[in-house]
Amino acid sequence: MWDSTRSLKLSRILVTAFSVMIFMMTFFVPFFAEWYEEASQGMGLIGGSVIIPTIICLYISEGFAVWAIVSLHILLHNISREQVFIEQNTRCLRSISWACMLAGGAFAVMMLWRYLFILPALAALMLGLIMRVLKNVFEQAVEIKSENDFTI
Repeated sequence: MWDSTRSLKLSRILVTAFSVMIFMMTFFVPFFAEWYEEASQGMGLIGGSVIIPTIICLYISEGFAVWAIVSLHILLHNISREQVFIEQNTRCLRSISWACMLAGGAFAVMMLWRYLFILPALAALMLGLIMRVLKNVFEQAVEIKSENDFTI
């Protein structure tokens, strides 16, 4: 039977697997940028090669992804210790939200070279917005829990 313990374990496994994938991506960013240069036909405001801007954008985005993954590890660790509605989890959600928004901004800058980068930019910005709303919900829950803890 599927329960919350197994779900939490699966989440931790997936976050760890994604961490490994991000680490592996570090070594393949230049190859991906060269492939994208050859495969892309899009246009942007700035002409010319897209290899260097793509490499820079992907490494910056990778930094934001690592920031989000670390926050996810902390969040899942707290949840596994049954500490759900605490201020640290709200900070983790805030960090994840900012990491997504900033990655979306990096991809939005890439639209100067290729308009197609609007898709990952919008996806990252939307995920950041969703995380921001979840952060606000958690913030209210932490406040309610704090008030209930002081009520006799």
